[in-house]
Amino acid sequence: MIGGECGSLGPMAARKLESGVVAVAFVSLVMAASGGAGWAATSTRAVLAARLDHSAGAPLYDVFAGVAALIPVGEPAFRLQLLGALLGALTLAGVVAAGRELLGNAAGLIGAALLVVAPPFREALATPEVLAACGTVWAIAFVIRKQPSVRATVAMCALVIGSAPWLGVALTIGAAVWLGRSKQRRPEIVIAVGAIGALIVVLWFDALGSFPGVRVSLAAAVAVSGRGAGAVVIGAGLLGISFGAVTKLASAPLVAAVAAIVAIHEVVVGSSGIAMLAVFAIGASIVAAAIARMVVSELTGWKRDAAVLACGAPLLIAAVAMGVATDDPRDTPRRLVADLIDQVPAGPGTFIATRTPAWFALQYEHTVAGSRPDLALAPLLPPQRADVIAAEALRAHQIVAADAVAFGRLDETRARPRGRGFQLLGDPPDRATPIEPPADYASALGADEALALAIERAEHEAASGRLAAAARALGLQHRFGAADLAVLSATVATADRPALFGFLPIGVRSAATLDVFGDDLAWIANIPLADPPITAPMPKRLHGLWRKILIGTLKPDAPDIAQLGSGAVEATNAMMTALRPEKKTAQ
Repeated sequence: MIGGECGSLGPMAARKLESGVVAVAFVSLVMAASGGAGWAATSTRAVLAARLDHSAGAPLYDVFAGVAALIPVGEPAFRLQLLGALLGALTLAGVVAAGRELLGNAAGLIGAALLVVAPPFREALATPEVLAACGTVWAIAFVIRKQPSVRATVAMCALVIGSAPWLGVALTIGAAVWLGRSKQRRPEIVIAVGAIGALIVVLWFDALGSFPGVRVSLAAAVAVSGRGAGAVVIGAGLLGISFGAVTKLASAPLVAAVAAIVAIHEVVVGSSGIAMLAVFAIGASIVAAAIARMVVSELTGWKRDAAVLACGAPLLIAAVAMGVATDDPRDTPRRLVADLIDQVPAGPGTFIATRTPAWFALQYEHTVAGSRPDLALAPLLPPQRADVIAAEALRAHQIVAADAVAFGRLDETRARPRGRGFQLLGDPPDRATPIEPPADYASALGADEALALAIERAEHEAASGRLAAAARALGLQHRFGAADLAVLSATVATADRPALFGFLPIGVRSAATLDVFGDDLAWIANIPLADPPITAPMPKRLHGLWRKILIGTLKPDAPDIAQLGSGAVEATNAMMTALRPEKKTAQ
């Protein structure tokens, strides 16, 4: 056995340990809480909490969030962060409790420490997933006791059902099967499961939306949960759970089954991955206990606990080395909203957001902070429907603004930049507006928004015949010197040298997108360009081939284009149809 025959921590000491973990973790997580509303998942939960609404995807969490939103401290987003810090602290205590019940020592502290340094865990504290993680680890702790508690286990499963329905249903079935091996518990199980059924009716009555949909993606599951120190939690957890099963550690098969359930849920349904990380943190505790067992098996009592923690320290060091920094946006969502709407003329009018992060940030500021009540926020719609809203508002002589210069059938030239957003117009503006360099927004999503807004502004300037202004909007002054900028200022796109950027299959925008946009500006202005290397991104290589097609040194159906994939072939066909309809297209 990896653990001791009996716990080295007595019941009173165990309760003190778990209470201490809750207290220390809660204070630490509150101190590290973000100062802003966050992006989509956290801001939309704050909006639901402020409205006292609950969603079908996480109704119980929304009830808790609604209660937390009534706390007279800070804004709703911060109040949800307080709730998240409490649930996160309880999750860490649950890992400690499960490790104690499984191993008979304090190895769970190692699992809790690994979990708290994992960036995905701390980034998702203000989301329903933290309640699901809390319920999952405590359900494990209650069911693997020497005298399992049916009511406590099923209550924890109810927490999971109310925050991650599909995962909760699977855990409830598994717990009922495991506990039902004892005939004496079966009547109590039936009553407890019936109580869950009644709770489901109450929670889902008048709930908004629908259950989470299926989106099978192993890559997404790994990317979400395996960032930074999360990779160590998953790796050590897999090793520990496997080792426990091989060595016939008591209750190890149950932990392995729960780990399989949360992993399958993450791949099939998807979430922030912290429920999976929490279960694998219990497995990581097994690794620390196993190492201590091999190295200092003769120790007992507090000395054994100290040895277990010392043996688990290398795992913690490895986790820190892998990265513990979170992608905290701080006040970026609020800055983004201010950049988009502060300079828009007074309404009545409509703001149309075309990207999810901007829409959720605007929704939060509009609903919670009451910003710009004269501008209604349009629903997040496909471009072919959003342009109808814009056209109808313009015909009604209302103000129309957006985070994109054009979408659907709108014209890129019929917009006036307002801050980093755009006021949509019926006719092209009669004068240009000053150019700002790309925004400097915190977090990965913030950087994506800054890039998207810079490209939108550059496309507007290029479509309006101001190529030098487009280069400045992209921050490409370092690429184009004064002489090249002067050439760009005196150049417009022609039939022989048309703009090609809009035809490229860009996909995910990145710094490489700015580079290929710069290639397009240089192409239009006949500034010399070298052929891109074979290691260059596909859009850049495709742009180089298109230049050869348009100057007559390459045919549209050349094998070089087909080698770049079907997307490149389709984009070439579309480009040639629009610019050279009389030419043969790629095959």
